[in-house]
Amino acid sequence: MIAASVVTAVLVVLFITNLIINRKKNPPKSLPKDSIRENLIELTERKKLETPVVQKSQDVKQDALPLEQLQEKLLKPIVDEKKWFDRLKGGLRRTHSQIVNGLDEFFTAKSDKVTRDETLEHLFELLVQADVGVKTSDLLVEKVKNRLTKEDYSNSAKFKNILREEIFNILSSTKVNSKGEIEKPLLSLSENKLPHIVLMVGVNGVGKTTTTGKLAYKAHLRGQKVVIGAADTFRAAAIEQLSVWAERSKAQMIRLKEGADPASVAFETVKKATEANADICLIDTAGRLQNRQDLMQELAKIGRVVAKENPDAPHEVLLVLDATTGQNALQQAKIFRDVVNITGLILTKLDGTAKGGIAIAIASEMGLPIRYVGVGESVEDLELFEAHEFVNALFSE
Repeated sequence: MIAASVVTAVLVVLFITNLIINRKKNPPKSLPKDSIRENLIELTERKKLETPVVQKSQDVKQDALPLEQLQEKLLKPIVDEKKWFDRLKGGLRRTHSQIVNGLDEFFTAKSDKVTRDETLEHLFELLVQADVGVKTSDLLVEKVKNRLTKEDYSNSAKFKNILREEIFNILSSTKVNSKGEIEKPLLSLSENKLPHIVLMVGVNGVGKTTTTGKLAYKAHLRGQKVVIGAADTFRAAAIEQLSVWAERSKAQMIRLKEGADPASVAFETVKKATEANADICLIDTAGRLQNRQDLMQELAKIGRVVAKENPDAPHEVLLVLDATTGQNALQQAKIFRDVVNITGLILTKLDGTAKGGIAIAIASEMGLPIRYVGVGESVEDLELFEAHEFVNALFSE
């Protein structure tokens, strides 16, 4: 009897103990009003204990990168990863449709009844419509004609391939600038601690100031030290736009008061660039109409003043042309060449036109190299011109 009583008592104690423990582990859903504040405090303290404390590694630098440097580090690989060929192909899509698709439609419609004279006449028309120009179109037709036999005219693939090769020959046979290029200035300049001086010229509205800024930024990414001169002194917006690019490019910008003599700005820019041991000196000039002789002579004066500070300067004179203007761009190039020694061309807005053939016309009639092409607004949409890339993009399906 006594043993049974003891066992019963022990079981009761164990039951009560277990009940208390379970209550602590699983508290009731509703708490008395007086205990709500205490429980919130207890819960907060418990969360603090559960949250792991992250220790700073001694190997990691404590100072974070400035936002601009971080953006720059992130931007560079993005620019490298983007497919320039695809962007160029997209920019030439309308020109491709004009020339290549036009030929395809012609061969499909004619089937086996293609004649030499009819094919060459149709090719001439397509080239002129794409703003290759009458002179260069006639030249291309003649070159294609000389390479084809009578039987070849029914072979559309061979016909297009020969046309492709002849366009490449024109684009790759332009003059080479003996004074170096912005990407690879002459070694003698760096040895003598002299900057590579680039004069940016063009008419109003072609994107000259934006292009100047993009070139400065690209030079900065290459590790080149840049000085920019704002010689467009009559347009405040251009100076402000250039100052933004100068800041992004970590470049020193030379600017004088509004309305100052542009030649004075150019002279000061070259002087400062030399004193600062800069690699590149970019001078943005005012947009000017090619039929305004007074403004064109002002441009010639800038060239003479720059040469006083550096006899070999400017090393490059880059004419910025709007591809959408077609044959008018060719006329601009001819007039500017009479005033200053144009060394290269930059074609902008190639993505907004079916007149991409103007690149072929300028290369053929003037022998000037196309240095850069632009197919959009962003920095990576302006790239070095390569004849093989241009032709491949133009003929690519």
